[in-house]
Amino acid sequence: MGTILEMRYLLLTLAAVVTLSACGDDPSFKAYGGGAFPLLAALKAKTAPSPILGATNDPAIRAGIVNFRAGLQKEGQPLILASNASLKFGTLLAPFGGSNGVETWSSTGYQTISLRDGMMVATRGFGQDLMSSVLPSTATIAAAQGTTTRRYSYLDGADKMQSVDFACQLAPAPPESIEVVAKPYVTRKVTEACSGPKGSFTNEYWFDSG
Repeated sequence: MGTILEMRYLLLTLAAVVTLSACGDDPSFKAYGGGAFPLLAALKAKTAPSPILGATNDPAIRAGIVNFRAGLQKEGQPLILASNASLKFGTLLAPFGGSNGVETWSSTGYQTISLRDGMMVATRGFGQDLMSSVLPSTATIAAAQGTTTRRYSYLDGADKMQSVDFACQLAPAPPESIEVVAKPYVTRKVTEACSGPKGSFTNEYWFDSG
């Protein structure tokens, strides 16, 4: 696959966004046609947030995760799981459309996440949304060395655009074997430690070694 598997902790929006990929390329599923996403609705109905956010050593939760993986493989469609464990929140998103190198994914409730080269650049429908961002490229992060800068822009309580900048340091981390919805991956891990006037955080990236 050669894809990036990323869990990014953001100061301004979701506490965690986990990007998942499954093989499949059905054009009818990538464009929004004015109705609901039947596949996404069916998968969401089969898997409540608790199986996604709970402890994976719980047999019932584990069974739910395995069933969800089976659904992904059967339907052969890409999905994203956006979750915030501390808020007990989780939603599935399917391809919505895209332009100029930005792919937009939507939930059945029309919450959207926009990605450029696998990196989240904007959100809508989650509350204090990320309106836009300036980020390093995936290739820069994959190099696992040097410094990067990030700028996040959002609307404050008065609906005025605010921006915050962060300076970050990239570093390699020991390889890790991780599991994404009951599927194991051997990965190369990279960390990005960021700090700025609004605080600090560390992004963690898992690159598929395949």
